[in-house]
Amino acid sequence: MRTTALFSVLTFTLGAAACGDDAASDDDAAGSSTSGTPATDDGAPSSDGPSADSTGGSEGGASSDDGTDTGEATETGDATDTDGSTDSGGAVENDWGALVLGPLYTDDLKAAQGTHDAVAMGGQEGARMAGDYGHDALLGTTLLGTTENLFLGIDQWESLEGAQAVYGDPDFQAAFGMLFAEPTAPELFERREDWHNWGDLEAGDGGDHWYVVVRGRLAGDDLEASQAAHDRVAAAGEGAAMALGDVAHVVWVGTPEDSQQFFAVDVWTDSEMIEAFYGNPEFQMAFGALFEAPPTVGVYGSTDWHQW
Repeated sequence: MRTTALFSVLTFTLGAAACGDDAASDDDAAGSSTSGTPATDDGAPSSDGPSADSTGGSEGGASSDDGTDTGEATETGDATDTDGSTDSGGAVENDWGALVLGPLYTDDLKAAQGTHDAVAMGGQEGARMAGDYGHDALLGTTLLGTTENLFLGIDQWESLEGAQAVYGDPDFQAAFGMLFAEPTAPELFERREDWHNWGDLEAGDGGDHWYVVVRGRLAGDDLEASQAAHDRVAAAGEGAAMALGDVAHVVWVGTPEDSQQFFAVDVWTDSEMIEAFYGNPEFQMAFGALFEAPPTVGVYGSTDWHQW
């Protein structure tokens, strides 16, 4: 009965959010798919590698020589001067996330773990010195049609430049490539804490947990409108999702090549209701309208592989 009530609330709130969404045009909604149903994730990631340009900004304000703050960053990356004016050209840089999805070189998970752990442990010190403050390694489940044992890696970086330096190193590329059955490159996305989020990637640590990964390209070219639409849907569904085991919703938007690319992770501590939640037609309609085509959705389970 509790679950039924939660889905009744979810249906109502998401329906209201969708009806009130003036961020996407009729053409955008039509382009998201005929039904708005997210596609499952059964393939490798884009082969596009990282580029040298950064469009992001960092958190925090600048300080004068005497220690007095001269400005602080807003959530949108703008810096506010001491006189109250906003400097939209402030050099603030957000964190970045690296997404790796690829088929392992072997079906022997023990052997694959040995290869991964050797590469991860060998490169950990250098990566952390370059700004990699989080490495998570998970494997595909069969939920929502995900390819079983497809490798998912997510690294969290303090800067785009640090990530590009590590991933562009030929020695890293050679070692990293041994883990996969086909060429697999990290995709880099800008972290957006100003979009509606809750929790963080560490929210499920300490026990079994699952990452629900959504990848897609946002409809239209107006990021502010896309953010408003996303935030309405996320805020409307947050309470019901959390009650069912969703302890975090973390958002990245934009690659160095394409500002419309979207990547989000929801961290679940209970997998029982994942398929029911994401299979809810009202949720699919509201969420699917954010994208120009159905996004890919995959569910990945935690492992004891080497992580930090």
